[in-house]
Parts: sequence; C-alpha cells; structure tokens
Amino acid sequence: MSDTMDKLTGTLGEFLKKAKDLGAQAVETVDKNGTVRDAYARGTERTKTYAKIAKQTLELNRENDELRRIYTEIGKLCFEQTGPVGEGFFAPLFAQASETAEKIRALEDEIREMKDSVMPEGAEKDIEVEIGAFDDIVSADEDAARGE
Repeated sequence: MSDTMDKLTGTLGEFLKKAKDLGAQAVETVDKNGTVRDAYARGTERTKTYAKIAKQTLELNRENDELRRIYTEIGKLCFEQTGPVGEGFFAPLFAQASETAEKIRALEDEIREMKDSVMPEGAEKDIEVEIGAFDDIVSADEDAARGE
C-alpha cells in the first residue's frame, strides 16, 4: 500500500508543478491592460483536469485494492471448500498453499518454544521489554537477512 501512496504522492506533486507552470505562463501572457489572455482559461481547465485525474487515480487504486481483496477471499474459500487436494491446474497451487501453511505452523511452533524457553509459563517477568524496541530489533534482523 505504501508503494501506491508513494505513486500517488508523486503524481500529485507532478500535478502541482504543472499547475505552477501554468500559472507562470499566465503571468507571462498578461497584456498592457493587465488582463490575462486565453492562456489563463486554458491553464484553469488543465488544472481542473489534473485534479480530476488525481481524484480518479485514487478511486482506481481503491477499486484495485478491493478487487485484490475479493480475489483473495475467493481463493481462500475455494481452497477451504475443496480441501488440500485440488484438481486440474489448481493441484500445484493447492500443494504450494499446503506447504506454505505447514511452514507457517512450524515457524509458529518454533517461536512458541523459544518464548517458553525464555519465559516458562507461570514465571514472573524480571525485565520489562518495550514492544517498540522488540519490533525494531526484528526489523533490523529482517533487513540484514535481505542484505539491506
């Protein structure tokens, strides 16, 4: 989603720059009487068009996100109703989904075991750790693993 927001921010920035450029063009076309020629009218129309483009782009991105969410839900329901063994061209995808789900369960079990080894059930906490600091450490480790 942040990638979408970055694109939108860039697009809006471009629109603002174009609006400023159009305003500068309008000032350059002022005649001796101080009236602005038809460049002002064209600039105004362009600015309105750019604003409509930005609004439509935001709406388009919202609709694309909603469609992805719907497709995800359809796939999840299909997988749940069919079971772990799909038919036809779904079979490899279902197998991949089952393998990934098993990896997730294994990782969850491993994390639970590590937590239990550090903090046995019923033991009192002797050190308070802020969640924010923990998240920072995890993020740094993930970045290091990706080579960032």
